[in-house]
Amino acid sequence: MPRAKYQFSGYGDVIKLHSAGGLIVHRSQDNRVVILEYDVHGKILSTGVPYNNRLISVVTIEKRKIVHWRDYMDSLAAWMALRGTS
Repeated sequence: MPRAKYQFSGYGDVIKLHSAGGLIVHRSQDNRVVILEYDVHGKILSTGVPYNNRLISVVTIEKRKIVHWRDYMDSLAAWMALRGTS
């Protein structure tokens, strides 16, 4: 299978983020876990196409330290921006 022109590793080499906002904090039933919902805005460096995405981060905290961080994003929004069709 051919490799895509851009891969999501090396995110900072392809996308320049300008801002983030819209933070909403959700509590889970497990008091060690916090869910963060937010958006990011920037542009694709090679084309100048705008990049806008929504993310959710699931963060586990133990003894006042982050021990696990997992992100979920709108992959279609990223793919469309990388293809120049956002």
